[in-house]
Amino acid sequence: LKDGRTVEGSHALMTIGSVPNTGGLGLERVGIELGRGNYIPVDRVSRTSVPGIYAAGDCTGLLPLASVAAMQGRIAMYHALGEGVTPIRLRTVAATIFTRPEIAAVGVPQRLIDDGSVTARTIMLPLHTNARAKMSGLQKGFVKIFCRRSTGVVIGGVVVAPIASELILPIAVAVTNRITVNEFAQTLAVYPSLSGSITEAARRLMAHDDLD
Repeated sequence: LKDGRTVEGSHALMTIGSVPNTGGLGLERVGIELGRGNYIPVDRVSRTSVPGIYAAGDCTGLLPLASVAAMQGRIAMYHALGEGVTPIRLRTVAATIFTRPEIAAVGVPQRLIDDGSVTARTIMLPLHTNARAKMSGLQKGFVKIFCRRSTGVVIGGVVVAPIASELILPIAVAVTNRITVNEFAQTLAVYPSLSGSITEAARRLMAHDDLD
């Protein structure tokens, strides 16, 4: 390392990204022009520039997540069948880094709140204050929730925990459905459970809201 330290390990992980395999598909013959990086440009309902042709997944250049690809595919199918669809909203997509502990996030990122781009109230509860965490000997991790100052609508959150990929779901549901912290706080969580920290965080934001 730069400071002279040496780190030993058995494996090296290289994150070099991916390149869409869109060459040789004959897209140009039907009038589809590839975008930057050879991605296929689509709108929020998965339509390409050619009527009747849809694209979904990593080849579109949106978030390279299986959940996003699956949602794009469902939207494309229902739209092609003439059904009403809700355009994909990337801010409602939950993502997880599968480290130990896991790191999961959804909605408005913390940096936009920190730099003042988004005005919000935040709460962070360390995981070690949770009864289930104490029983399980979990010391590391936390739950964060972000909400609008004026309305209390949940706009994002972060979970760092052994099962953060599971715990982020209720926050993602709140973000997707524009649930307020007041409504969130009325949800009864199982006791003891790690998810109890999520409703507890909402209750604390609700109490704060009452004092503003």
